[in-house]
Amino acid sequence: MKSEVNEVDKSTLVMRLERYQKDVDQLKCQLNSYTCEPRTHSLFERFESLKSGLETLSATNLEIIQNLKEKKKAVDSYMESAKEQFAKFHQLQQNVEEYVIGARNC
Repeated sequence: MKSEVNEVDKSTLVMRLERYQKDVDQLKCQLNSYTCEPRTHSLFERFESLKSGLETLSATNLEIIQNLKEKKKAVDSYMESAKEQFAKFHQLQQNVEEYVIGARNC
């Protein structure tokens, strides 16, 4: 019974991470829009930082997803990493939204 619950938790976590991965990809596309091109040095630095953060988040997300799908490890070992990913995603999402507003108003 515990094995079945663990598999359900694992598949739920994988689905959430995959959904967040799609959202990360959308944020990347949003940043690459011509309306978000940096026009000042500070915007350029912020743009590069956000882009780097999204790339790192994406790579880590994909690694966790792959590990959960392939390995027989318990979902508990990845739960903390996934929580950190969700928190980082929400922070990056907020930062991208602030950047987009600032870049469009510049």
